[in-house]
Amino acid sequence: MSTDLALPAPTGLQAFAERAREYAGQARAKNTRRAYASDVRAFAAWCEIRREAALPASPAAVLAYLIDHAATLKVATLQRRLAAIREQHATAGLHLDTDSAAFRDAWRGIKRTHGQPAAKKRPLMTVDLRRAVATLPDTLAGRRDRALILVGFAAALRRSELAGLEVSRRDGHAWVEERPDGLVVHLARSKTDQSGEGVEIGVPYGSNMDTCPVRSYRAWIHAAHLKEGPAFRPIDRYGHIGAKAVTDRAVARIVQRTVEAAALAEGHSPEEARRLAAAYAGHSLRSGLATSAAANDAPGHAIQRQLRHKRFDTTSGYIHSGQLFKQNPAGMAGL
Repeated sequence: MSTDLALPAPTGLQAFAERAREYAGQARAKNTRRAYASDVRAFAAWCEIRREAALPASPAAVLAYLIDHAATLKVATLQRRLAAIREQHATAGLHLDTDSAAFRDAWRGIKRTHGQPAAKKRPLMTVDLRRAVATLPDTLAGRRDRALILVGFAAALRRSELAGLEVSRRDGHAWVEERPDGLVVHLARSKTDQSGEGVEIGVPYGSNMDTCPVRSYRAWIHAAHLKEGPAFRPIDRYGHIGAKAVTDRAVARIVQRTVEAAALAEGHSPEEARRLAAAYAGHSLRSGLATSAAANDAPGHAIQRQLRHKRFDTTSGYIHSGQLFKQNPAGMAGL
């Protein structure tokens, strides 16, 4: 008979404790988890210099941290850092009391004093998009940029969604399906679909050959001989296509570079062209589709569906921008 001592089998709940922690770690998007981790480290470093405890932290220390950075960080950044500190304490089973009247009033004062409207990038309206893609050369990079811009616009994709598209189905990834009626973009997960249920976005043929997202996408895929993997990839100066996907920052640069080329073609100086291009970014494709569709009287619910907004309040901002001059009372006053 063996004399080895057998460890007791874990109870049912204990056996799942580690898996529960793993799932809890995936409750937020990857970018959010990365930002929260950075925020917590920044707070810990600030506390260490002042010999204050970061965990558990006192409400007074947290408030002092917010005040110390109120003049140098945006309110939105402070808001996220406060959320990260709160979540760190909650995860550790600690209570951080930020509900006192003194804390709430001071925090409200910081937001009122230092808060400012978010600097929004301009939407790339259809008329400007046409001029921009017209400058793209009939090269491999030009075909990629044309397809990227038009698909991103038509599907109202966020820049991370656009960068992450795959040519064929791959579990857990966004991918593009070619159908007779157009393209179907399958998103495995998005900003408003953190549960990962997935969503399908239809991209129909365009009436203009030069700005048709379906034809442009197929032309790029055919020219690049892509069968699987990332749909949009880096291309070096020798025309060699990379194996990995472009980054979301590269999406923004492609949009800005194309807008800048259009401005130069219209006779703007290089300095003026760069300034105009800086007003656009990757999100300009998504907002451009919504605003352009609203200007052409597309139904609000259809715009909301294409943008995957859960709340119509979010969509209505784009509709308002696109219809500023539609049935405007000032235009009907006989001026």
